[in-house]
Amino acid sequence: MIPEAELIKRELVVRNMALTDDVRLTRKSLVRWIALSLGLISPNESRTIVIDVLDVLLKEFAHGKRPTTKEIYEKVSKKRKDSVSEKTVYYHLQRIANMGLIQREKGQYFISKDKEGLKEAIRKVYEKEFDEAFGNIGKALDSLEK
Repeated sequence: MIPEAELIKRELVVRNMALTDDVRLTRKSLVRWIALSLGLISPNESRTIVIDVLDVLLKEFAHGKRPTTKEIYEKVSKKRKDSVSEKTVYYHLQRIANMGLIQREKGQYFISKDKEGLKEAIRKVYEKEFDEAFGNIGKALDSLEK
């Protein structure tokens, strides 16, 4: 039997969602929409810490900053009415990094070493992963035809 779980290098979810006018009304609803679209959260998910982490990251990256875990934690803590642990923030940063959306170097998080905008950086991450996945699917289909 093939150890399927060990074969999975990365799992990416991209949802093609309608971007309605009411979604565009607030930053919070836009960030939640982005999190849903990129598969960071599931529909009807009530946990909001990952959305707060994503919001901080998007703000920092938009200003060309490379925040540390501590800086992200401090900004997330200020946004929330309830308390959140640094470990929880770090856990969500790791999840986002494992998806390939962010990278960490010398304690700082960034989306791309290139100076491109957020939109292009995220597109490149997903295109690279999808190209590799579809390349492997193509090889498997070719093997079936032999």
